[in-house]
Amino acid sequence: MTGVTVLDQGWELRGFLGDDWQLHRAQLHAREGAGHGGWSPARVPGSVLADLLAAGQVPDPYVGTQSLLSEWVPQRTWVYRTRLRPPALAPGERAFLEFDGIDYAAAVYLDGHLLATHEGTYVPLVVEVTGHLGDGEHTLAVVVEPAPVSEPQVGYTDKVRVHKGRMGYGWDFCPRLVHQGLWGQVRLRTTGPSRLAGVWARPAPGGRVTVELDVDGPDGTAECVLRAPDGSIAAKATVPRHGAVLQVDDPRPWHLNGTGRPDLYTLTTTLPTGDEHRLRLGFRDVRFTGDPGTLPYRLTVNGTPTAIKGWNWVPADALYGATGRAKLRHLLTLARDAGVNMLRVWGGGLIETEDFYDLCDEYGILVWQEFAQSSSGMRSLPSDDAAFVARMAAEAERIVPARRNHPSLAIWCGGNELQRADGVPLADADSPVLAALHEVVARLDPDRHWLPTSPSGPVFGNTLESVRTGPEHHDVHGPWEHQGLDDHYRLYDEGRALLLSEFGVEGMSNLRAIESVVPAAARRLPTHRDPVWNHLGRWWNNEPLVQEAFGGGIGDLATMSRASQLLQADGLRYAIEAGRRRSRSRGVLPWQLNESFPNGWCTAAVDYFGEPKAAYHYVRRAYRPMHVCAALGAPRVTDLDATVWAWWGPGAAQVSARVLRLDGGVVAERSWTAPAEGRIGELRRPGLTGLFLLDLSVRAGDRTASNRYLLTADAGFGDLLTLPPARVTTTLETTGPTWTLRLRHEEGPAAVFLRLLDARPAAEPGWVRWDDNAFDLLPGEERVVRGEWDGVPEDRRRVRIDGWNVSVETTTRQS
Repeated sequence: MTGVTVLDQGWELRGFLGDDWQLHRAQLHAREGAGHGGWSPARVPGSVLADLLAAGQVPDPYVGTQSLLSEWVPQRTWVYRTRLRPPALAPGERAFLEFDGIDYAAAVYLDGHLLATHEGTYVPLVVEVTGHLGDGEHTLAVVVEPAPVSEPQVGYTDKVRVHKGRMGYGWDFCPRLVHQGLWGQVRLRTTGPSRLAGVWARPAPGGRVTVELDVDGPDGTAECVLRAPDGSIAAKATVPRHGAVLQVDDPRPWHLNGTGRPDLYTLTTTLPTGDEHRLRLGFRDVRFTGDPGTLPYRLTVNGTPTAIKGWNWVPADALYGATGRAKLRHLLTLARDAGVNMLRVWGGGLIETEDFYDLCDEYGILVWQEFAQSSSGMRSLPSDDAAFVARMAAEAERIVPARRNHPSLAIWCGGNELQRADGVPLADADSPVLAALHEVVARLDPDRHWLPTSPSGPVFGNTLESVRTGPEHHDVHGPWEHQGLDDHYRLYDEGRALLLSEFGVEGMSNLRAIESVVPAAARRLPTHRDPVWNHLGRWWNNEPLVQEAFGGGIGDLATMSRASQLLQADGLRYAIEAGRRRSRSRGVLPWQLNESFPNGWCTAAVDYFGEPKAAYHYVRRAYRPMHVCAALGAPRVTDLDATVWAWWGPGAAQVSARVLRLDGGVVAERSWTAPAEGRIGELRRPGLTGLFLLDLSVRAGDRTASNRYLLTADAGFGDLLTLPPARVTTTLETTGPTWTLRLRHEEGPAAVFLRLLDARPAAEPGWVRWDDNAFDLLPGEERVVRGEWDGVPEDRRRVRIDGWNVSVETTTRQS
């Protein structure tokens, strides 16, 4: 009987020092009850450290400096075991154990007998067990070896000899948490005489789908049925082993996020003996073209040139095997809702999972997938050791076919920030491993774009000095820090890169996240150079700059979090808007959407617990197709000289710009009837004082968009600390998980930097996603926002409204 049994129940785990497990081999197939002999429950898919935490064997590594107390874990051997009762096999039937992910090296035993050994985080293991299964119950055991040696962030790339994400060995946004375990699904598959090992479906514009089969066994044909998004049969054929072409009439295209529906077709391939394979595909035409002397970065999708509006993606959790699909969907939903059309899967993390790619397929988000290679603080050139190059190429032979059917996959890249000794980014010719990876990609996935590394240079870093004195920039990285009130805007205004594939601004986490991970004794200022805070994001702790920008008057964590998030949000927004204004720009991918570990300070726009910081919403607004912005020079100015830009589509639009005091009074204003989008005009106003707002709007027909900048004519934003209170009233309507919240300014000066914050403890499950957040309310102004609760019981839904001069503790359900 053909079929699949998912082995996700009844697993146990036990640790051993070195080969001590060999002295207890009888326990690999012992029949004592669960929990005996030092065994504890385990989850599969999962992570060793997550299981130990659940069993109370280690302190929570996400709190304070306690991750240091778990650094012994990856030095141990960990044995997983479970019991299975397979179905009886008829004559000619076969059985296979399938492991989607073992991290990193392991041996597999059935009833105490060695079946196979394995090495490689990103390659699956398939073991035939046809002759090993009899009637009754069997014990399956997987001996996971101690984690391999590799380099942390500050180290030497040429010392790396394994293909495993280096983030867990210690990175600027993740302490040392080296991952181990069965992090992919485990299955028992029974088939007829033949097993369908793989299917490659290559859709092309016009409706042609070339199908190739990988069959283990005597079957020479398979039945292929292609169903349209509505379930109807679009094409069917009997396909021989060497492949065939299906023809679809008038195929529905897979559209990029924001441009239409990403329609997906389902191809079911079945062997005569019953083994079946199912995949989804999309009809899309993704191309990259280049300018003379550069790598191709100009994106065209289905014939339409498209600016890259992206984000950098890191693993959803440092213990990535224990990441649930719900959190993955939440984070990718935030990306989709922000108008993102590409995610760069950073080379210090993962070759991402099927769940990740499936969701990107559904959301119309392209994926830039890097192999797991990354830079080092000391030397960033990969090893040219022949065994290492052969290992990487062999793994790529398995990795590429497993992902090439996904319409979301757009780019394969050799790794992150790989450079020559002189700091120049690598080309294929500079590195044997990059040349080998490129060869595999070109042969096995010729429809995808290839980049040797990111950035491509010709210089590495985006700085004022390199902008003003260096050669033309193609793709550059950085900076990741706010450049201060004088230079931040200036850097991005003067930038001239085709692509900014990694850059960011740091900021403090949300207060409820801090309360969950920072011990009470350390929840105080200053955080700079404090041992606990150093452990939770030392690289990104810019408290001195924030204090300087606010006149040195910040005295508590809540105010510091709000102030740093304001600088982060404004700085990241301005960088993205500067890219939109630059005609030669091909797009931007800010660093980073999410974080893998709960830091106190980080460049992430969404904290570890899934709550967006203000930066997420500022970027989301900057990515809107209809948008208005200004080139300003600096946020600190007494003589305002703003150049207004706007985008809205075809036809004419009305554009307006106003300079406002915080009491709502108009200091200066100008409006234009603009025949075409782009550069609109200037608004100048000398002799400004104190805090003020630059308020912009664009209207085209019944569509409008607005944007607002908080600026100062003083030395900084210290006046926000003593801003008189504003009164804001709220009205809430609820429909199922949807909240519609109406906020109205009733009295006082403008309500500045209002944030709708989840008022529950951060560790509680579920999230709320707002369609807008982190905005100002002028006197008499009203704003309606909608929030969608996801996985939160109705009686636990609470929100706090926080601003510089507004604090509403909770918003509870109202009828």
